[in-house]
Amino acid sequence: MPNSNAFRQLLAHPNRSLASLYSQVEQQKKLLKIVREALPDHLKERAVHCVIDRNKLMVYADSANWASQLRFYRTAILGAIDKIPSQQVDILQFKITEALHLQVEQPEERHVNVPCAASIAEIRHNAEAREDDSLACALLKLSLTLERLSKASSKNESSK
Repeated sequence: MPNSNAFRQLLAHPNRSLASLYSQVEQQKKLLKIVREALPDHLKERAVHCVIDRNKLMVYADSANWASQLRFYRTAILGAIDKIPSQQVDILQFKITEALHLQVEQPEERHVNVPCAASIAEIRHNAEAREDDSLACALLKLSLTLERLSKASSKNESSK
């Protein structure tokens, strides 16, 4: 176990960088409190963080659903922030903390559902029957891509 006295001594040492960071954290906490006071009770805890950069306030929510709900209170939030004389906010953005967690996690292997050979042949047949060149070209490209994916997935299954 590390020496706790040494750690306390480090914290007690005057450091401008740490003091600046601590000041920013305190400012963000005060901002979050003001934003939460502008929200109804069921949404107060869904505003997780607040960060202000120049004239832009970013409010972080748990998920996209909650961020969407918070957007309805844009005017209330901006009204509460306008009461702070030192803060000029022109832009309000809602961000999602869930996205930060998803970037860290490893993506799971995706499974592609490729239609059967008969469906691919039907798409190709429809491409050949079309008079519209752009639609015919798109359908032909789709059928070729699906055919390639079908062959690739059958090779992967046979190698397992």
